[in-house]
Amino acid sequence: MRLVAPTNMSVLIIGASGTGKEYVAHRIHELSTRNNNPFIPIDCGAIPKELAASEFFGHIKGSFTGALNDKTGAFVEANGGTIFLDEIGNLSYEIQIQLLRALQERKIRPIGSNKEINVDIRLIAATNENLTQALEKGVFREDLFHRINEFTLYIPDLKDRQEDILLFANLFLDQANKELNKQIIGFEDKASRIIQEYHWPGNLRQMKNIIKRATLLATNNYITSAELSNELAQKPTADTSSRITLKNEEIEKEHILEALRQTNNNKSRAAQLLNIDRKTLYNKLKLYNLN
Repeated sequence: MRLVAPTNMSVLIIGASGTGKEYVAHRIHELSTRNNNPFIPIDCGAIPKELAASEFFGHIKGSFTGALNDKTGAFVEANGGTIFLDEIGNLSYEIQIQLLRALQERKIRPIGSNKEINVDIRLIAATNENLTQALEKGVFREDLFHRINEFTLYIPDLKDRQEDILLFANLFLDQANKELNKQIIGFEDKASRIIQEYHWPGNLRQMKNIIKRATLLATNNYITSAELSNELAQKPTADTSSRITLKNEEIEKEHILEALRQTNNNKSRAAQLLNIDRKTLYNKLKLYNLN
């Protein structure tokens, strides 16, 4: 984040639901030279197809049925700052064309207007989908993909960040204490083990909710296993575990290939980008048969 934030490069954040993609996008904005200007987030999955152009570019009163007033679009609202498009893979093909033009020309035209508006925005996009498959299926434009993918950040699942799990749990406990006006000190040993051993399919969002609920229920100084949800006691089945392992291997392979691409196959720099040592990278290359 610190590396790419001062630039104007478009950033694509890839990660599962609940891993904190919007937080990362906002942090990049805060660390950038645009931090005194707006950060405008848009959930592309929540916008009806017929209203997407209006959300992005705005409209003039009377330009279509229901346009009762002028509307300022997100691109104008974010002028000078950053626009964050979450779940960008959900955009229709037609809106992708308009979005690509806006990014290339740095100009937008509100619906119903004859006037173009110059915009200066930094784009950060996020997805939990495999956009490579969307490209192969023809539902996502390749030229738009390359436009938004100048720099890629991968957010790992919480279960793959074992050393961070209790750090996040304590962070969410501190937040819950403030919100609920409580003074819970921490977690009993058994509760800590349950938190560390759980597979967290909902990632950080799920953990935050569970810790907050446990903080509310706790009657002593420490959260016990009794306050944690029953779902934390459930173990993934063998079949589920194998699917998770295969998925993790595929994701890791994609991460390695992307790091090599971004560093022009410089293995030392790729290892640094992946936060592993060079020897580990060579072992991974051999494991996945990547020449």
